[in-house]
Amino acid sequence: MGRHPNTCTIDLSAMFLQVQQEMLSHLAAGELFEHPTAAGAVTEHHWLALFNSYLPQRYRAASAFIVDADGDRSRQIDIAIYDNLYSPLLFPDAAGLHIPTESVYAVFEVKQDLNQRLIYDAGLKAASVRRLRRTSVPVLSAGRRRAAVRCRSILARILALRSGWPTKFAKRLPDALALLAPDERLDLGCALRDGAFECTPPCLHALHFRGVPDLPHAPPPRPPPRPRHRPRRRPQGLRPHPPILQEVGQASACPNLARRCLKIAPGYPSRIDFAVLPRQ
Repeated sequence: MGRHPNTCTIDLSAMFLQVQQEMLSHLAAGELFEHPTAAGAVTEHHWLALFNSYLPQRYRAASAFIVDADGDRSRQIDIAIYDNLYSPLLFPDAAGLHIPTESVYAVFEVKQDLNQRLIYDAGLKAASVRRLRRTSVPVLSAGRRRAAVRCRSILARILALRSGWPTKFAKRLPDALALLAPDERLDLGCALRDGAFECTPPCLHALHFRGVPDLPHAPPPRPPPRPRHRPRRRPQGLRPHPPILQEVGQASACPNLARRCLKIAPGYPSRIDFAVLPRQ
């Protein structure tokens, strides 16, 4: 087989579709865990690995608590994107990092399903981060004094394997987002099997959906069961022995009829041999 010609091109859409399908297989494997805590930990692990593979080294993703200078703390955040270069970690414990709110860029809630109750809970977690006080002061950089940087709003997002409304995703989602307060706003969300949405200001509920038409909602149907016994044809001119098998042989074009005939003759063997009879 000859080699494919070198076209010096690459299909980025196909590449990222492969990444999406790989994530689908990883997250679907997490459903094998019956314990919900174990399934959630596996799901978070795969999302964290994906973020840390693509983010520049200046930014990192980790499960964390967000704290401010007044000692207030957020709820536990499944995934926080934070500055890994300039900001210190206040308490780098394996059970959960404690990150200053000034270094946080985005927070993510990770779930298996995307529904109204989980969207509301994700909004509450986002609000617990946005309500923290953020500070900014002038700094010395390259021998010069630079003005304080204005703190930007922290983005909040939700990630899930599938939607709780597989056939009404775009119809039911705006109503669920409309119930959130301004500080509970979710800027972006993804149900990997069903699509994604984006909330663009100033219209907080202007949604842009990206569907996933090539990914089925349900597994493909199973192939039909194989017959227990493979029919065997006799040489032409050989007649069957019992009279009932002569009828079965004449009904060889209809296997269902052959099975029904066999049921009414329990004294005969369970194996059916179709006979080809010569014309009279």
